[in-house]
Amino acid sequence: MVVAALSCGTSGGGRVGPGQDAGTGDGGGTVTDAGPGSGTDGGPVQDGGTDGGVPAPDGGPPDGGGGTAFKTIVWSPLADRPLGTSEGAGDVVGGKLYTFGGFDWGKPCCTPWRFAFVFDPTSGGGGTWTRLADMVEGVSHAGTTTDGTDIYWAGGFVEDASRTFQIFGTKHVWRYRVATNAYEAMPDLPDDRGAGALVSLDGKLHFFGGESSGQGHDTPEHWVLDLARGATTWVTAAPMLPGRARNHLGSVVFAGKIYAIGGQHGHDTGLTETPLLDVYDPATDTWTPLADMPLAKGHIAAATFVFQGRFFALAGEIANGRYTAESAAYDPRTDTWVELTPFPVATFSGIARPMLGGFVFTTGNYSPATWLGVPGG
Repeated sequence: MVVAALSCGTSGGGRVGPGQDAGTGDGGGTVTDAGPGSGTDGGPVQDGGTDGGVPAPDGGPPDGGGGTAFKTIVWSPLADRPLGTSEGAGDVVGGKLYTFGGFDWGKPCCTPWRFAFVFDPTSGGGGTWTRLADMVEGVSHAGTTTDGTDIYWAGGFVEDASRTFQIFGTKHVWRYRVATNAYEAMPDLPDDRGAGALVSLDGKLHFFGGESSGQGHDTPEHWVLDLARGATTWVTAAPMLPGRARNHLGSVVFAGKIYAIGGQHGHDTGLTETPLLDVYDPATDTWTPLADMPLAKGHIAAATFVFQGRFFALAGEIANGRYTAESAAYDPRTDTWVELTPFPVATFSGIARPMLGGFVFTTGNYSPATWLGVPGG
């Protein structure tokens, strides 16, 4: 499988095809790595989750209902998104997948764009995509979450004044109001950030990790905005542990706690992917390390989610410009990972969320392709 290298930093190309090198790293090359072993080398994992896909009692997003600890995923194509992208944002509200921003695939790297689309899986043979109101500013690399009613994103790389390149980091925070198809500015972050994580828990937004302005360094800071109480400023919570701050990481909420998954140290040719997993307990304001992932990878910010009581991390980047189809699931009750059927293609920075009795994966590496994965045993 040939994968084109694409930097999300200061160089590289726009939309690319197989075998083209759009970055400054190792040129991409052939990637056949689906992770250690055959992709199903994990041991037995007990699983649960019985809430039927309704909002979780801990204040987090729906987790996909109940089921067994499957290791096989059956993938099938759905309707293509009208425009492919990479490093976009997205989440599910009301059974529909809302997607925002990412990179403009028609321009040289790297220009965030304002396009937004919603996927309705119930209409048409493979679902239908509909364009939403354009965003107020183009953004990629934003932390994204939902409270079950609206969608939020914070930080990221925003379009420059000429809309021909990106600014590495912003304080901006936005709410998309699903009911009115409108955007609303929220209180700024305390400082510029890009490629960090954003989650919603018990009426509060938590932002952590990412990179400082200009991609200067990884940032451990952790900030909280109390939406339920109408807060107008973010407050400080416990930072990520020393040496474990990272960017391009995934995140989930489960059973009243927040998890930071994978990610990378540094960026572009100087990056190092990590297998790290950490949990934050708001009751004690502490972070704790957990079991490493089977494969060190980043660029999974919007492709990590909770399904049937486990945390899923699909595809991602394993080195600068090298991508993987490896998919894995973590059981928080046993602190163990198991590898799953790989994604159909090696890719990175897609958007994946539970839907249709399984999970939908769309975009990534500038592709418009949309896939449905369902448990296969």
